[in-house]
Amino acid sequence: MYGSVGKQGLFIPSDFLQSKNITDLEQSIASNDENQPLLSVPHKANRRKSSVAQELIQQERELLKTHHIPVDESDDDAVANTFETAISTKQIYSTTVGAELYSLVKSSIPLVMTFLLQNSLSTVSVFSVGHLGAVELAAVSMGSMTANITGYATIQGIATALDTLCPQAFGAKRYGMVGDYMQKCVALIFVIMIPVLFVWVFFGYDLICLILPDKETAKLAADYLFYISPGIPAYILFECGKRFLQAQGVYHISTYVLLFAAPSNLIMNLVFVKSFGYLGAPIAVAINYWLMFIGLFVSTAFFIDADGTPTNVHPLVCWDGLDIKRAFKDWGKLVNLAVPGLIMLEAEFLAFEILTLMASYLGTIELAAQSVGSTMASLTYQVPFAIGIASSTRIANFLGAGLAEPAKKTTQVALSFGLCISLFNFLALFLFQSQIANLFTNDDRVIAILKDVMWLVALMQISDAMNANSAGCLRGQGQTKIGGIVNLVAYYVVGIPLSVYLSFYSPWKGSLHGLWIGSTVALTIIGVVQSYFALFANFEKLCDDARSRTQESRTH
Repeated sequence: MYGSVGKQGLFIPSDFLQSKNITDLEQSIASNDENQPLLSVPHKANRRKSSVAQELIQQERELLKTHHIPVDESDDDAVANTFETAISTKQIYSTTVGAELYSLVKSSIPLVMTFLLQNSLSTVSVFSVGHLGAVELAAVSMGSMTANITGYATIQGIATALDTLCPQAFGAKRYGMVGDYMQKCVALIFVIMIPVLFVWVFFGYDLICLILPDKETAKLAADYLFYISPGIPAYILFECGKRFLQAQGVYHISTYVLLFAAPSNLIMNLVFVKSFGYLGAPIAVAINYWLMFIGLFVSTAFFIDADGTPTNVHPLVCWDGLDIKRAFKDWGKLVNLAVPGLIMLEAEFLAFEILTLMASYLGTIELAAQSVGSTMASLTYQVPFAIGIASSTRIANFLGAGLAEPAKKTTQVALSFGLCISLFNFLALFLFQSQIANLFTNDDRVIAILKDVMWLVALMQISDAMNANSAGCLRGQGQTKIGGIVNLVAYYVVGIPLSVYLSFYSPWKGSLHGLWIGSTVALTIIGVVQSYFALFANFEKLCDDARSRTQESRTH
């Protein structure tokens, strides 16, 4: 689960929510689910129709090459058949550290680029506004926090329903339903967000004053909500449109749009903030959302060739035209999936935005420093998070193929590689803390607090990377509930209460150290526990579990 804002990679309540009302459509196409391991992906002619087939066939090709098993690498069917034979005859039973490290690096690089581009959209506002003053820096933090909790989390949470419905409809060749689901989701989000936007525009100041003691900061934060509101409809359309394409295996369009949007967002922020002051930041973001949606629409309509898609089907085949009346009907299935997604995202956003809220009660200067620290922590987190995603796929593929030892080796390599990356992140933040502080703000008071607390932000990178990588391994192993339990306990029972105590009631009250110590303790607990369960899992049993899930899906 990841989006264009917020800190991702947590296990949260949705890990415990299971729908027992599987529809006939979902049952009929369960075997076409995109989240299948290697041997469950149909071979021969049907294989090329899977949106993940080419990635999986490439992994099989590399494994055959590593074990010196001859095959015609240009023939996907030959690779698939040879791989199955090699598995059944035990010609492939292990892998090497070098091979797994190469695979993880190769898979992680494009993911890192994409996640950094997504994260830069929110980072740029903090960067551009920071030089105006501490109050402005604190205000953009509170404004974005309010927007995250009441807006972005709502939009992304509801849109996660499309991650299930659209791929299933597309896999069943019910192409028209893919577009119908997208329209229904857009309509549902608009119905929910219109009252939210009304509050942002007319009662934003009153809303923020309920939680923020400083009135000047509250006024600027309310202005942020007011001027970003016109861009929210475009953001809704972009999020739903992105999932509409991803369900069909078309991922590159949204990446291309981000490659354009990230630098344009930076340029607009710098120019508008210089021209209009603080208000330039939300205006730039709102305009950029419309540019992103327009870019996605134009690219889909005019620059996608059916032959260039994984399924040789043009995305517009799934669009039967706008039908407003139908868009507002039959929301039952959508709501059943959207509610867990909404709970999931709100719980995740809230866990981290609570720290921003607590910082606001320490003072405006502290809130401004917290904004920079959390921005850098979120930015550096994208690298181990990408490695976690890559390792999750690799481990799941090995388990699906019945290869316990390679799955164990990948787990070991992923956690070790992630630890090395965490040390790099630690050194980058620790050694360049002065340069980072000066990059974001000119206020000497904010800089002083940042330098005082940056060592903790840097230290947290090690625990945070352990969390991200071990979470990825557990997802690949199918052990998400372990991560779900430890995350809920670590954050809501240990981390946040500890932060509250240290920041407001301990002898060290009044500083940011308590917030970061609480977070670091929570992440350390999460990283250690998850790593233990990932490393010492019974991989033979995990292979059996993966096989049984595959067989169950084939019986539907």
